[in-house]
Amino acid sequence: MIVMDLDGTLLKSDKNISDYSVSILEKCKNKGIKIVIATARSEKSAERCIKLINPNIMIINGGSLAIKNNGKKIYERTFSIETSDGILNEFKDNKNIGIITIETKENYYVSYENVAWHSDYMHGIYYDFSKPLSQETYKITAEIYDNKVAKNIGNKFSECKMVEFSGENWYGFYHKEANKLFAIEAIAKEEKIELENIVAFGDDYNDIEMVKKCGMGIAMENGIDEIKNVAKNICGNNNEDGVAKWIEENIL
Repeated sequence: MIVMDLDGTLLKSDKNISDYSVSILEKCKNKGIKIVIATARSEKSAERCIKLINPNIMIINGGSLAIKNNGKKIYERTFSIETSDGILNEFKDNKNIGIITIETKENYYVSYENVAWHSDYMHGIYYDFSKPLSQETYKITAEIYDNKVAKNIGNKFSECKMVEFSGENWYGFYHKEANKLFAIEAIAKEEKIELENIVAFGDDYNDIEMVKKCGMGIAMENGIDEIKNVAKNICGNNNEDGVAKWIEENIL
């Protein structure tokens, strides 16, 4: 099985996937190798990529949900309503908080209107987050201008963990059991594949655990030092089809 992150890993910086990368992944599937994407994106924001790759399994929302391409859920973790609304209450009237987004089972809610984001994120529904949302959530992400503020908010909730996105003032808040590795372990059990027979590619903080624990953990050349330090190998950067080239040279 091959597991790969999307942004900064399989996707180029312009958010596109090359025809070459798509063809290499198709060759893997033809050889009976399971292809899994593992992304912080939701299924909807990854929809364009999913249509191109047609993965066997998707790990989405940072490991909060793992589903097969037939719709079967393999792994799922959500915040309780109390924690979701509690985190939102911490954001309220805080000058260090910028944009907020929340992924629930039903919708993707955002704190902005008429912002020209990438088309993958244009499905967001505006919500006034000064009011409780009162829904279970897969993830809460926020633009936070002070790292200490982000850490303090994450530490206030027992079922919460905070994940930093490198190079940005963005932070993700997830259920403490929502991570890519836990989802991979559930998939491995479902598919009867040992972790030692899984290759995992990643570039950022939320990829560290899966790159460290899978049989062959590969860090991107453009990845953070923390992931390179635990990886068994380093491939080329995302703008040069690093994932596909490594697969072609080492697996196909």
